[in-house]
Amino acid sequence: MRQFNFGKNWLKFSEKTLDEGKLLAAQQSLVELIGQENIKGKSFLDIGCGSGIFSIAARKLGAKKVVGFDVSPESIQSAQQNRQKYLDDPEISFYVLSILKNSYKRFGRFDIVYSWGVLHHTGNMWQAMKNSADLVKDNGLFVIAIYNKHWSSPYWKLIKYVYNFSPRLIQRLMIYFFYVIILCAKFLIAFRNPYQKRRGMDFYHDVIDWVGGYPYEYADRMKIINFILPMGFKLRKSFPAPVPTGCNEFVFVKDYSQHENITHY
Repeated sequence: MRQFNFGKNWLKFSEKTLDEGKLLAAQQSLVELIGQENIKGKSFLDIGCGSGIFSIAARKLGAKKVVGFDVSPESIQSAQQNRQKYLDDPEISFYVLSILKNSYKRFGRFDIVYSWGVLHHTGNMWQAMKNSADLVKDNGLFVIAIYNKHWSSPYWKLIKYVYNFSPRLIQRLMIYFFYVIILCAKFLIAFRNPYQKRRGMDFYHDVIDWVGGYPYEYADRMKIINFILPMGFKLRKSFPAPVPTGCNEFVFVKDYSQHENITHY
């Protein structure tokens, strides 16, 4: 199965646009989603770490041990370069690894398992979610973001498929075309400036990720919740997708004996 190489895009993003401001935005995103008090002193696993900015952000927020892994060697190259540039710290380590391979268990369990916008690109989303959930310690947090199911989702899947099997010139033209389409859609649907990225990414490289991101799976919020809860989790927070085909975000806590308040946003 042909897969989009996110790592090449992350390398270009890191070389051209990543800066301290975007790293700060990544930190703020983690604080909003998890809370700094839940990160400080905790172990943090970043599944599909990409450029490593959220691993770096977690360490800056006080995580005691941070491990990131990704299937793309280019992603790990990017993450290691960014670690060296922005936070030369031996407590952050990066590895080429797949959540769908048995070797994903080699690092043990973590207080926080974080995988934002990744598991739906593995080619086996449900197994990837199960494997990821297995790595959460008792009373730990499982933080994921999965594409929302929408009537247009099958069409986007076809677009992504075509992109990945097209010559480079066609790919470039597709990016330019959808850059304009997505730019307009963000203004009209989300009523916000698409150039102001909440998670430290930039709009152009985000468009490349979106158009090229194949394999591509999706599910509605309740299907995700009903899949995760029977594995011994409670839902702590959920954030609905800001646009119809965007990511629903979830923060689950492991161990039903913990009487956490469920918060919906």
